Order: sequence, then structure tokens, then C-alpha cells
Amino acid sequence: MKKGLTTILVLILAFSLLVGCSTTEEPKTEETKNETTKTEEKKDDVKKEEAEPVAVEFWHGYSTDKAEVLDELVAKYNAENDEVNVTAKFVASGEEMLQKVQAAIMADEQPDILWGYPTWTGVLESTGKLVNVEGLMDDAYIADIPEGLLNAGKFNDTIYSVPIEAGTLYFIYNKDMFEEAGITEVPTTWEELYAIAPQLTTDTHQAIWLPIEVGERTTWTWECFLWQNGGDILNDNNTAVGFDRENGLEALAYYSQFIKDGYAPITVGQDPFIEEQVAIIIGTQGAANAYINKYEMNVGVAMLPGKEQLATGLGSNHYFLFNNGEEATVDAAFDFVKWMTTGENHAEWAIRSGYLPVANSARESEKYVQFGEENPHMIVAAEALTHGVARPPIEEYPQISDLISTTIEAIAYDQMTPEEGIDHIIESTNDILK
Repeated sequence: MKKGLTTILVLILAFSLLVGCSTTEEPKTEETKNETTKTEEKKDDVKKEEAEPVAVEFWHGYSTDKAEVLDELVAKYNAENDEVNVTAKFVASGEEMLQKVQAAIMADEQPDILWGYPTWTGVLESTGKLVNVEGLMDDAYIADIPEGLLNAGKFNDTIYSVPIEAGTLYFIYNKDMFEEAGITEVPTTWEELYAIAPQLTTDTHQAIWLPIEVGERTTWTWECFLWQNGGDILNDNNTAVGFDRENGLEALAYYSQFIKDGYAPITVGQDPFIEEQVAIIIGTQGAANAYINKYEMNVGVAMLPGKEQLATGLGSNHYFLFNNGEEATVDAAFDFVKWMTTGENHAEWAIRSGYLPVANSARESEKYVQFGEENPHMIVAAEALTHGVARPPIEEYPQISDLISTTIEAIAYDQMTPEEGIDHIIESTNDILK
């Protein structure tokens, strides 16, 4: 009897446990599932609301008019990307910016993005704070920017900065003087340019202005002839001159021959083209824009004549990125840089800032094509930019530039022959780089 009672109690207990387990594991109803999902969604929303956007600090040196355009574009980017907040501020212009950022780096207070000159690349890379942007760029982005512009931001064979705007040298000529001389075709080669020089030289004006005064303007203009003749200022490692004596001598002799033969003036006024002292000038798109729209001159533009190849000088400003220890900040900064330097956004910046677009996607965009229909001289300059060559991004470049322009001036004043001049440039440049 006692054994039977025990068995009954065990069965009751087991049943109770089964019932309890059955209640715990009962499947959720559809209504319960919906409520759970809504709760989880609310939690996610709260988390999103609580998440702060990634802050990106951007230092620039733009004048007030350009800064206003930049601020509008920054606001547009921030509105399209609520997970990032870019703050742009003017810090300094020109070389003063380099001093400011060097001081900031010493205090570990550098910005996330810096606007500056590509010639600063070597100096900034030596701090160890600069981001290797080449590692962030995909193939499509690299292909979108002309090689010469990318090379301007390259140091030790690595891309450390992205071009944001550019200018270039091209062939600007007085159409009235060409017509008076009976010239109907713009020269496309060295030989053709030299052939028309006598026709464009009269009692009142000379054919072309090739600067000879000491300074970067003279060096930059001559470098175009060196590049067209297949040479480069420095080798790939920036450790020695990048041209052989024959190529350099030919470029130097060609340049100085116009002066020796009286086709190019030795002394000029403030602007020999406006003053109609010359028929041709090698200038930037900004100069052409002023001649056409401000001075209302009858002006034509074209790519510079070539020899071994087409080539011209380019000037560009770049964006540098600094590593401040947060990968998300670097990624956000690069995303903004890419947004600013490609497509319609970049076309808008180029049009409103007066610079040339650096990316093919901007130059070929509907917005820029439409702009070009009303400003064809800018389109020619943008096309010339695709043949642009960058100057060496090293600290020693200003010394080398002074050396070259000083030599050209000496040749113009018969103080040195082109042969002596090219030997002097080669030997002294290599000494500077030792």
C-alpha cells in the first residue's frame, strides 16, 4: 500500500514538471513576435540617435569668396552623410599654413584634412603622421585623375595627397596680330613655332614672351620645353637630374634662340601681352580668362607646341590626410575628399572657384560641359591639363628653380653659353641633392 502511494506521488510530480516545461517552451504568438520586433527596432533607433557623427576637422587657406563656396559644399556633404560632420575653417594661406600645421603636429593637434601645396609632401611625410592615401584609392578613382596630377602628390613612389584644383600653362595668342601677319594655323611643333616668329616680329611688337628674370615663372616656362623634349627635372627618386645633357641642352638652346634672334624681348612691362609688346604668351587659364573677359582682347588659346611629346606645366593644390589614431575618422575624411574631387560636386567647385577640374568625371560631367560651351578657353586649358607634368615635391626644389632661372638670365645676357649653362645646371643640381 505504501509502495503504491509513493508511485502515485512520483507520477504527480513528473506530470507537474512536464506541465511546467510545456508552459515555458510554448511558441510565441504572431502578436508577441511583432511586439518584440518593435521593441528591438526602438532600441536600434535610440542607439542611432545616441551615436555621434564622426567629426572631421579640415584646415584650408582659401580666400573669402572661395571659402563661401567651400562652406556650401561642406554643408551639402554633411546633409547627405549624417554619420559624418566635416568642419572647415581658414587657418592660414600660402607657406604660413605649413608652419601652422608643423606646430600642430608637434603638439599632436593636427587636423584630419589639410589643404596645401604638393611641394610640402616630403616635409609632411617625414613626420610619420601623413596617411598613405594611395592605400585608400580604388582603381576607378586613380584612373579618374590624370597621371601628372597624381604624380604631384607622390613621394618615394607613394601617393600622399589628392589634388583638389589645378591650373596649367598653355598657348595664348593675339588673334589680331596673327591675322595681320597672315598666320591662319596655330603652331603645333617647335619647328612651326620658330617658323612664324619672324612674321610676328615687327617694329611695334615681338613674337613671344619667354621670361628670363630670376624666379619660378622663368623656370616653370623653360621646364615645359624640357618635358616636351622627353626630359624631366629630376629622376624618379629625386636624387639627381632626370634628363641627359643632349635633351637639356636642346631645350635651353631653343629657348634662348628666340631671344638671341630678337623674336622675344629681354625687358618687358608689367604684362607684355596686355601692352601688346608680344603676340604670344605662355600663361595660365586665369590669365586667358582676364584677357578675354576683363580686358576684352581678341584672344585665342591652344595646347603648347610639342617636340618628342606634348607636355606642359601644371600647378595644383592638394588635400593631405593625417592619422589621428581613429580609423573611422580617416575613412570619413577620405570619403569627403573623394566626394569633393569627383563628378558633379567637383565640377561645381571648379566652375565657382575658377580652377580647372582635376578629375575626368568632373570635366566630362554635364555641368562642366555646359559651362565649357560658354567658356571654351577653359575647356582647352582642361584638356591641356591632361598633358601636365608636376614639379618635384621636395624641399630643395626652390633652390633648383633659382639655379635654373639664374642660368637662363645669364645666357640671355651673353654671360654664359647654352652649353656652359646646361653643364652648370646639371652639376649644381646634383650638388644640391647630395
